[in-house]
Amino acid sequence: MAAVIAHEIKNPLTAVRGAIQVIGGRLSAGSRDAPVVKEIVARLDALNDLIKELLLFARTPQPRFGSVSLEGLMQMTLDLLAKDPAFASVHLSVSGDAPLVKGDAELLKIVFQNLFINAAQATQEHGEIRVMIVPGTTTHEVRVVDNGPGIPADVREKLFRPFFTTKARGTGLGLSTARRLLEAHGGSIAVEPGEHGGTAVTVTLPAS
Repeated sequence: MAAVIAHEIKNPLTAVRGAIQVIGGRLSAGSRDAPVVKEIVARLDALNDLIKELLLFARTPQPRFGSVSLEGLMQMTLDLLAKDPAFASVHLSVSGDAPLVKGDAELLKIVFQNLFINAAQATQEHGEIRVMIVPGTTTHEVRVVDNGPGIPADVREKLFRPFFTTKARGTGLGLSTARRLLEAHGGSIAVEPGEHGGTAVTVTLPAS
């Protein structure tokens, strides 16, 4: 039902956004209404993002399995986030390598994009994020470690609950969706305190 409702809202929402942009385009230069139109479009975009997350959570797509390079996947995800202002002052490093994993590169990209954005926000967008690829025998790991303030134990227990969030504008669907996508891959995700502070997120995926 959530997926159907989200889909029914998404189409008129797109139409409303287009109409507002047309109206904004007709305003004269320097119009006092221009900032209002810009704010409306921004709010509609935020609502559209929520609908997208709800659709992804409610109707998790089935992975199209193939052999995926973790190192290549990390680099591809970071390239996508390179223009995000949240990463302008974040020092991010990737180390290690592993044989191929069995997975869907596009769905896994969604998972790691979410984890990187969470880590950047945890460091107030001025910290350090270390991504470590750890090979195994039947499974391989990717550890995402930040040097933020860390997450209290009582909050960690609730992180994967749908709609639970500690962010002012968070949807609370990012980590719960990430876990669903990883479970569809036969993988898992765990959140623990970092060895030297901060937070460490470990993703485990089956070897190809």
